[in-house]
Amino acid sequence: QAVWKDSRDPAAAEDFMAALGARRAGRSSLGPGGRSRPLPTLARALDWPLSKEEKKHCLIQVCQREIEESEAHLDEQQEEIEELQHEVKALRRLSTRSTAAETISPRSEEAPAELSEAQEAPAPEAVVPREELLKQALVAYFHERSLLSLVTSATKSPSEIAKYYGNSEEHVADLWNSIREKDHLQNLEAVLWLTKSLPSPVPPVAPALEDVELSRARLWRRVLMRPNRTRQGYNELRLRALASPQAQELKEEVQLELKVAWKGENFMSTENLSDAIASIAQTISAPKGKHLRGAVQVASLLIYGLLPASESLEEAETDAFWCFFQLLTEMKTGDDETTRTFRARRVHDLLKVYDPALVEVLDHQGLMVFVATRLGEAFCTRSGFALEPCAQLWDVVLADPQGFAFCDFVVCALVLLRRQDLLRLKNDAEALAEALLALPKAVPLARALRLAKALRALEKQKALRAKAREVHASHSQPEDLGVMKALGSLFGRMRERGADALEVGRSVARCAWPRSQAQEEEKVQKPVEEELKPLRRRLTDEAVTVFGSSEGKRAE
Repeated sequence: QAVWKDSRDPAAAEDFMAALGARRAGRSSLGPGGRSRPLPTLARALDWPLSKEEKKHCLIQVCQREIEESEAHLDEQQEEIEELQHEVKALRRLSTRSTAAETISPRSEEAPAELSEAQEAPAPEAVVPREELLKQALVAYFHERSLLSLVTSATKSPSEIAKYYGNSEEHVADLWNSIREKDHLQNLEAVLWLTKSLPSPVPPVAPALEDVELSRARLWRRVLMRPNRTRQGYNELRLRALASPQAQELKEEVQLELKVAWKGENFMSTENLSDAIASIAQTISAPKGKHLRGAVQVASLLIYGLLPASESLEEAETDAFWCFFQLLTEMKTGDDETTRTFRARRVHDLLKVYDPALVEVLDHQGLMVFVATRLGEAFCTRSGFALEPCAQLWDVVLADPQGFAFCDFVVCALVLLRRQDLLRLKNDAEALAEALLALPKAVPLARALRLAKALRALEKQKALRAKAREVHASHSQPEDLGVMKALGSLFGRMRERGADALEVGRSVARCAWPRSQAQEEEKVQKPVEEELKPLRRRLTDEAVTVFGSSEGKRAE
């Protein structure tokens, strides 16, 4: 026991653990010839029975060492896996550059869920033209059709088709819509091929980040700002909001939302930024008398985008308020219950066209409305994107003619890019909801925007083609059909007039029937009267003879 007390130093502890390991392994302490060799001082202490506390201490040490060895082994395996993944990515990239045919097809199950690195947007340093992208996609498409022994309706080479259709996004979408109809492709498969034929909507990042920030601030001011929006007008509205009866309640709700808004972003630690954000959120919510959910996130994002081109934080605060005011009023992009219902219905219809199985799962779990309202809430500021990706999303949305209606296509793209992961969780509603919330962080923004552009372009071409067919069907009727239609209309008019004449004849006949019946009765009664006259005369004469003249007259 005295020796055990000396084992508190690290060297003695190591000797003790070594001796304990030898004892566990069943090694003998006898030397050659059966003689007992001398043991260290700590090892000789093992000959004595260990107390309960000593056993507990030994067991804890052994378990701790096993845990450390297991963690080290797992770390080594994880490093090996990461190295292998990097090698696979490098091989895929080299394979894509060496041949135009790609290894993963949109027809496979993995394509909608996990598009390979070869199908992603081109590298920032080398922007591939739209014509070249279309040519590569067509080569890959024809190669896959030949591997699957499927016939295609194309009569020209991919180069000729790309040269004819590759000058605009609408023409590329029209081409794949035609291929979808002729080759009987599914909607999801066609939109994935179209995605690979379009460039990324997010431009390559310029070497100077300041230029990107300045161009963003100019774009946002040009789209959202209106003339005569001054600091004085903003101060008047702010004072009016502070004097409202709900000012204290609004302030508390704004502070609560401010604690969780863009959590973890370094920009939120800027000096005096919290006061500016709270002032904008409270002022914009005061007219309705209740807090506008997401106002803090929108105000923070607007200041983030406008501050680089502003002289001070006060100027950025004023411009951010008026831009927010423009979003809610003149652009008619509110976030009320009617807008959310309309957005949920639109997202449901889009997803049902491209992935009915996934829509059935979401409807069964009651998460369809959750997808549209949560992922697109507050102009996509509460979706789960980081601050810079959300600003990039706004760059694309504000430059788009449809404005924030384009966010519905972004939501559909996020869901479709992870469809396989979501379908695996179809029986677990909680896990499915968590997976939906994690979509903005799990899917790269460039891929989501690229697929959203393809969805919008294909839907537009489908609508235009359906309208053209209706117009063509109404204006291209054959001559025989026109003659038959004319004869049919003539016969119809004659039938209507004949029916009217028949009805008139029937009414006249009904009116003339009593009169004709009276005339017939007169014709019958006249001969009878003529025949009865001699008989009446004879009877009268006999009555006069028998009863006398007076009596006869009376009898007559």
